[in-house]
Amino acid sequence: MHPEPPLPEPQLPEHQAPEPIAVIGLSCRTAGADDTDALWRLLRDERRLIAPVPERRVPSVDPGHIDARPFRAALLDDPAGFDAAFFGISRRMAAWMDPHQRMLLELTWHALENAAIAPERLRGTPVAVFAAAPMADYRERMIRADVVDSAAFPGTLITFTPNRISYQFDWTGPSYAVDSACSSGLSILAPAVQGLRGGEFPLAAVMAANITCNGFYTSSAYQAGALSPTGASIPFSSHQDGYIRGEGGACLLLKRLSDARRDGDPVHAVIRGVGLAHNGRAGGLTGSDAAAQTRLFLHTARTAGVPVSSLGYIEAHGTGTGGDLAEATAVTDALRTALTAPRAQVAGPEGKLWIGSVKSTIGHLECAAGLLGIVKAVLILRHGLVPPIAGLTHAHPDLPFTGLPLALADRPVAWPRDTTVRRIGVNSFGVGGALAHAIIEDAPEATASTSAGTPSVPSAVPLSAMNRAGLAAMAESLAETLRGPQPPALAALAWTAQTGRAALRERCVLVAADLAELADGLQALAVERTHPHVATGADRDALGRLPTPLAHTAADWLDGLSVDWAKHWPHPQLQPRRPDLPLYPFQRRAHWFDTHGSLTH
Repeated sequence: MHPEPPLPEPQLPEHQAPEPIAVIGLSCRTAGADDTDALWRLLRDERRLIAPVPERRVPSVDPGHIDARPFRAALLDDPAGFDAAFFGISRRMAAWMDPHQRMLLELTWHALENAAIAPERLRGTPVAVFAAAPMADYRERMIRADVVDSAAFPGTLITFTPNRISYQFDWTGPSYAVDSACSSGLSILAPAVQGLRGGEFPLAAVMAANITCNGFYTSSAYQAGALSPTGASIPFSSHQDGYIRGEGGACLLLKRLSDARRDGDPVHAVIRGVGLAHNGRAGGLTGSDAAAQTRLFLHTARTAGVPVSSLGYIEAHGTGTGGDLAEATAVTDALRTALTAPRAQVAGPEGKLWIGSVKSTIGHLECAAGLLGIVKAVLILRHGLVPPIAGLTHAHPDLPFTGLPLALADRPVAWPRDTTVRRIGVNSFGVGGALAHAIIEDAPEATASTSAGTPSVPSAVPLSAMNRAGLAAMAESLAETLRGPQPPALAALAWTAQTGRAALRERCVLVAADLAELADGLQALAVERTHPHVATGADRDALGRLPTPLAHTAADWLDGLSVDWAKHWPHPQLQPRRPDLPLYPFQRRAHWFDTHGSLTH
C-alpha cells in the first residue's frame, strides 16, 4: 500500500526564517584536484578520474564471487604525503597518524587562508570543530601488519579527527565527530548551523576526509553488491551497477551572516537550512525510501523559509546505484507538491530544476561526499554554470520526470546571477538510512562602501613561508595570479597579505606602486634573485620607498615581531574585499608507519 502524497507545508514568512549562515572559507582536495579551482576545471571539462588501483595501493581486496578485477576508484596520487614540519609534528608521530587527520590539518589551514583569517587571531577562542567520522583503514592496515606504537594511540582514535584540529589551532569550542556513514559530511552541518544561530560559538569549522588504504571495507562492499564491478557506473544513467569509491576531503568555515558582514569576511554562499531524518523501517536496513526523502526536502524548505520551487539545482546523492531512482522519485514528488502552491514556478535556468552529481567525476567520497556536494554547489553559484554529469550519455529509462520541469544535467547549462536569488539543494544519504539535506543560496551583493581607503603608495606586501623554497613557490603562485584575467586590486591584495595570512619563519616584504612592480618583484623572488622592490632580513633597501612609519612596521615584521598593519590604513574598520590569493604550497613528504610500504601509485 503506497503512502498518501505529502501535503504542502506552509512556508515561514521571511522575517521569521532563521538567520542565514555564511560560508566564509572553503578548501578541498580530491583525485585530480588540490583546491577548488582545480576541482571546478574537472567539473567544467567533464573529466572522470576513475582508474585501476594497484594492489599495493589498497592491499587485500577480495571481491569474492564478484568479477571485479581490477578494482577501480578515484584515488589521490599521494595520500601518504604530509607537511609534518609545517605543523611542528615529528616524523614518528606523522607516520602513525591516520591520513585523515593529516589531510584535515592542511585543509583547515587552506580554509583559513581562503577566508583571509590569520590563524593566530583565533588562538584561545571558542571556534567549534565538527568532523565526519572516517573509516579506520589505517588502523586496520596496522592490525594486518601486526605492528603497534604508542604514537598510534592519538594517531588512530576517531576522536582525534576533530580533536587534533582543535589542539593544533588552540580552539576551545565544541569538538566532536559524527558518524552517519555516507551522510556524515552533510549531517555535521546541522550542529554547526544550530550552534551558530544559538550563539554557542562565533565560528565553526566543518570538515570531512576519506582515504582508503586497506582492503577490508572494499571487499565487504563488493561482496554485498554495493560497489561497481566495472568501475563504469554513472549516476542516473542506464548503466548502473554500484558506486565507485573516491578519496579526498573538504573544510568549510561558517559564521552567522550578520557577523560575517560586520567583520568584512568574504561570503562565498549562504546556508539557509539543514535538515536531518531517517528512513525508519521503510526501505530496509541498507535501502532508500523516497517518501522519507520527500518529507525531508519539504520540511527543510519550510523551516528555512523558502519554497522548494525556488531551487534551481539539486546536487544529488546520485551514486550510480538503485538508490538513484528512489532519490529521483523523492525530488519529483517534492517538486510536484511545491508546485501546487499559488503562483509557484521553478526558478532554475530554462525554467527547470536541474539534477547532477559530483560523483561521476571524483567518485563517492563516502563520509566526505555531502561536504563535497556543498563545495560543488558554491562553485556553481560562483561560476554561473551547471556542469554536466560526466560520462552521461543515456539517462535511466525509468526516471519519473515526465510532465514536470525536471532535467538531468546532461549538458552545460548557463545560470548567471541576476535579480533572483539562486538556490541549490544538496542531498546526502547514509547506507544506514540517515538522511541529510541542505539549502544554500547566493551570497548578498557586496556593498561598495566596504573600503579601508587607499593605503600609502607604494604598498607593502608581506610574504612568508617556512623556508626559502616555500617562499619561492608562494611568489610564483602569486605572480601567476597577477597574470590571470582578473588580478586583484593592489590595495585589496596588500590588506589581505598584511592581515589575513600567518607570519611564518622565512619573510620578505615587496614594495610596489602598482601590480606591474609587484609582479616584477615576485618573479625575482620565485627564482631566489635579489630585486630592488624586495626587502628581506638581510637587504632592506626597498623599505626606503615606504613612508617612515610603515617602513618601521615592515622592518619589525621582518625581525619576527608581531605588528599592527591596520594602523597604516585610513579607515581600518572598513576593510577592502579580501580577494582569493594562492594557498600555501605545502612541501609534502611520505609519512607511513611501515617504511617498506607505499601508498603511491
